Amino acid sequence: MLKYRALILMLFFCAFTSAQSQLELLCRVIDKESKIAVSYATIQIVNTTKGTIANIDGDFRIPLKFWKENGKILISSIGFETKLVDLKNLNSKGINVLEITPKAEELSQVVIKASKKSSTSNLSAYTIVKNAIQRIPQNYPSSKFSKIAYYRDYQIVNNTYYNLNEAIIESFDAGFQTDVIMDKFNQNALYSYRENNEFPRDSILQIPYDGKLKFINNTDMSSQGGNELGILNIHNPIRNFEQLSFSFVYVFKKKFLDNHELTNIKKVYLNDEVLYEINFKAKQSLTKTSHKASGKIYIAKSDYAIHKLTYSVYELKVPDPLFEVSIEYKKKNDFMFLNYITFNNQFIVNNAYKFDVTNVDYNRKEQAFFIAFNNEIDTTTLDRKDFKFRFNKKKMMVKSLELADSVTVKVNMADWSLPDVDEETDMSQFTYKIKNINDISNRKLYDSPKVRGFQYREFFVQEVFENKERPQNVMFINKFQPLSKAELNDLDLAKSYWLNTPLKSKRN
Repeated sequence: MLKYRALILMLFFCAFTSAQSQLELLCRVIDKESKIAVSYATIQIVNTTKGTIANIDGDFRIPLKFWKENGKILISSIGFETKLVDLKNLNSKGINVLEITPKAEELSQVVIKASKKSSTSNLSAYTIVKNAIQRIPQNYPSSKFSKIAYYRDYQIVNNTYYNLNEAIIESFDAGFQTDVIMDKFNQNALYSYRENNEFPRDSILQIPYDGKLKFINNTDMSSQGGNELGILNIHNPIRNFEQLSFSFVYVFKKKFLDNHELTNIKKVYLNDEVLYEINFKAKQSLTKTSHKASGKIYIAKSDYAIHKLTYSVYELKVPDPLFEVSIEYKKKNDFMFLNYITFNNQFIVNNAYKFDVTNVDYNRKEQAFFIAFNNEIDTTTLDRKDFKFRFNKKKMMVKSLELADSVTVKVNMADWSLPDVDEETDMSQFTYKIKNINDISNRKLYDSPKVRGFQYREFFVQEVFENKERPQNVMFINKFQPLSKAELNDLDLAKSYWLNTPLKSKRN
């Protein structure tokens, strides 16, 4: 059974409003050869310290002001050539598809010859990873710094995205020698926060994990991570290299090499820097016969800095991951700073929550029934033929349907079929039958199946500030309360950063 410290999306193709296209450039990064999206490419705005990260489907937004200022961007990603793009050549009213060229070299053996400067004649994958872990204190910051990032969390069920929350957050860090959660200096400040109602919201999917009604299959959980940011932080084994992280990494410094088999190596490039891409998988002595875990680690040849780590855990015979994490660091001056972290876990909502009718009422003046449900309705499943009403066994005829609100259907009745009733009429004289309606999570009316979904939490850095002291006039987020309860800082600073909102509402 998996044990880890806490709970452990993609994107879409939709209609864009004219207001959106006037405010931002909409872009997508793809592989020039395969035409497949390049996930999490880094976008740097030239001659500034700002940038953003493409999402899993290669999508990103750039504020239109940079286009108007004739700005340029650099697009980089491990294993690809860096591309310079002049923003004035992009279209401000559609999605700009930007191609980047792969740059990688397969290595035939796991043993790699070292450079002449190396003190050994050969370097194995084991030695490369060991050196990288040992050099974390030298390659990552030990002095105070902060990073400002676009944060979002959401759920995905049946290829539809729900409950998208977005924020701009500044994270203050005293350095890698400190505990990211418990150290008093290490705090987060909230500069903007919104629940994005352009995406559907389902309150049932947001119920807390309790191990019964909502749970992660075959997994023990605790609340040691705190809120959403804490959950992300404890799933970063590079930042927490001396502390307990997640299965089967555990304490990265002590257990990663013991717990994993290193398989093959590929030499890839980030700009002109050589990185070793090393595949690994968790040893079967740990995963037993119920799970499997694998990933990749990317290590610089020059200084053994870890640039990227991906990790996925699966239940055997289940195609979707139980949880997965992807982390990337980017060099600034002499040290590696977080570029992004994205984490998702599978969850199950038990059948105690079923889509049901909560109230039926007849309005004599409006000549209509009002049918209330316990969740938002999938309007594409509404058909007047599926609503049947009788008064004292006499059939009534439905004329039309309309939404009174997101959970209530107004059923307009044909005049000729209306009963002769007054305000004192007992509702028990009416009978009804409703069928073939789904809620927004694709639950059928009256059925109570288990719902399987995926919870995503993502943190994309837009700017890093080295040697930055924590300000005194800022309100910080309570580490053990949800972000929705945190106080916003009334700062103009938030206007300098932007929400990199997904470009679509359904996965292709």
